[in-house]
Amino acid sequence: MKTSMKTLGALLGATMLVLSGCAIELPSAPPASTPAGDDTEARPGAPMTAGFGADVVKACEAASPSLDAIRDRGALNWGIGISPPFGFKAADGSWAGVEADNARELAALLGVEAKIQDYDYSIMTAAIQSDKADIIGAQLFITPERAKAIDFSDYYYLSGQLFYVLEDSPYQSIDDLNDPDVRFVYGTGNAQLAIAEKYIPEANISDAPLRGQLLLYEFLAAGQADASMVEAAPMPVLLAKYTDPQLAAIGLQGRVTSPTAGEDDIIDPFEVAFGLPQNDAAWKGCVDAWVDDARSSGRMDERIQYWLDQNAAD
Repeated sequence: MKTSMKTLGALLGATMLVLSGCAIELPSAPPASTPAGDDTEARPGAPMTAGFGADVVKACEAASPSLDAIRDRGALNWGIGISPPFGFKAADGSWAGVEADNARELAALLGVEAKIQDYDYSIMTAAIQSDKADIIGAQLFITPERAKAIDFSDYYYLSGQLFYVLEDSPYQSIDDLNDPDVRFVYGTGNAQLAIAEKYIPEANISDAPLRGQLLLYEFLAAGQADASMVEAAPMPVLLAKYTDPQLAAIGLQGRVTSPTAGEDDIIDPFEVAFGLPQNDAAWKGCVDAWVDDARSSGRMDERIQYWLDQNAAD
């Protein structure tokens, strides 16, 4: 059973993009004082500003509609979603997180500025289709529905989902959650609906805007929902942050009691990639070459772990 506050199809069919914030221009290199205590380019996963490999540089020197437009305007239009620690606003209003680092690094590779604009997840594909964004870097995971409207880069992050409940709730397993009396809520526009319908089809499923949160914790804390869902990777961050009342995670094997979720716990592992315009092979080739370099060097994993650790310390 599902009730919805708004549907993805209606939003994607809208003729006007509803933007959730103002565009912010970032230099291609991090400023002298960057957010969240990030005061040095030497920290793990810091965005590179020079010294890219010859193969990556060559791939990004190609001509294509997107690459030509980026070079002509002198700016990379980067669509982001507010989803800490991947994308969020620091106290000074600047963008921080994994995707802000990614935007700065790719812009530096292209020799342009990074111009970041946040979009609601329900209109991410529309931002690409309308040429508002050259690339979506928003912890966007590949789904068949999105692939009908946009292309994806090679994946840069492999993750999966966990259910989250209050620790003192009676729910110990996914089977416990698959009940008509269980109220499950997920972030509007996310692909968690399909996962919920697969694993807990008997539950009362609804959605609500995330509004910059990683998890709809307040619905659990206020007794308005019994369960929610988000990625497995930030589980240590979430359990350390949400303690009043204490949060707990449920995976394929039941309650997760280890410090991090194991492969046997993670629900439907998925690939996270960058969203790109369709039919621009050279632009995709540039982004794929950069992704391959960032992954093979370990830089991307270090970047993700750094921001997860920062978020846990906040």
